[in-house]
Order: sequence, then C-alpha cells, then structure tokens
Amino acid sequence: MKRLLTAMLLTVSWVFMWADSPLTSTDFAKNYNDHPMVQLAQQLSNESDTNIPVSMLDFLANKKSPIDVRLAVINAISWNFNGKTSGEQLYEYLSKRYKIKSADKIAKKLDAGTLAVYAYALAMSNYFEVSEAQALAHHAVKKDKSKSFSVAFIASLIDAQVYLDSDWGQVYKVVNDVLHDGSLHLDMRQTAIDSVMEYIGEYKNY
Repeated sequence: MKRLLTAMLLTVSWVFMWADSPLTSTDFAKNYNDHPMVQLAQQLSNESDTNIPVSMLDFLANKKSPIDVRLAVINAISWNFNGKTSGEQLYEYLSKRYKIKSADKIAKKLDAGTLAVYAYALAMSNYFEVSEAQALAHHAVKKDKSKSFSVAFIASLIDAQVYLDSDWGQVYKVVNDVLHDGSLHLDMRQTAIDSVMEYIGEYKNY
C-alpha cells in the first residue's frame, strides 16, 4: 500500500512539474494582443480538432513577418490541438512550400527565423520530448546572421525545458545568459520578455 501511494505521489508531482514549465508557463503572447494574427491564434487555442488557417501558416512561414510576432502566434496556439499538432501542421505546410522531402532536410532549407518558429512549434506540440526541437533551435541560432534576440531567446526556453528534468539552476541561467547578451539585436517587446522572466525568475535561487 505504501509503495502504491508513493508511486501515485511521484506521478502527480511529475505531472504538475511538466504542467508548470518553461514552455507551458511563459505566456508572452498576451503582450501582442494588438496583432490580428495573435488574436486569431488565441481563439484557435480554445478550440479542438482545429486546422491552422492557411493565412496563419503563410504568416508563420514568411521570413518578412516579424519574428517576435510569429513566435507569439505559436505561444498563443500553445499545445491545445487534439488533432494534428501545430508542429505537424506547420511541417506539412513548410515541406510543400519549400519542397522539403524529409525532416532532416528542414534545417538546411529554412531561414533562421522560420526555423526557430518551427522548432518552437515542435517543442510546444510535445513538451515532454524536445530533443529534436532543441537541435533545430540551436541550428537556427548558428544560422542567424542578424543576431536576433527572439531567435536566441526562444532557443534558450527550449533549453530550459530540457534542464527542468535535471538542473533547475540551469533553467534560469540559460535564459538569463541570452537576456544579458549585448551582441543580440533586441527584436522582442520588453513587456513580452518581462512576462517570460517573471516565471523564469522563480528558478534563480537554484
């Protein structure tokens, strides 16, 4: 009986830990509520078995669309699709648009910003297993000649998700390091950054 109770408590603790995480608890889309595409994404997040509109997929795949707003759209969509995830839908769209024949070719085909958007969608779609998304996000950072803060910041959130399972101190450090990297071009709203750091800051003491 004691073993069963212990197992149940560990399971509950594990579920709560993942429900409260760098990817699921950093709601920065609310700081972009003035953008129509973010508004639409927030509506979609409350529905199930919903396909992402082509207009939104166009926006997400367009390298001319502001990178911070594209990431905010993914943040707003979250993980709430019960059918195909946002990561799956975005991959299908990107593979057709850029004639990508296999998943291992996507890093070469996409520009840094779009690759970061896809990596974030992939991570949000399955935040229990983000190794592929992490690798793609790091590739996006290396590929990014513009030194985008948004690209590096979202990669650090995916890193933080990985560290959540092993080193809570690193959850704070990897994100904070990007925050204080003066070489990056700040292309995200300060209010959005503050929203993320409000949660990440809880790990500072570790």
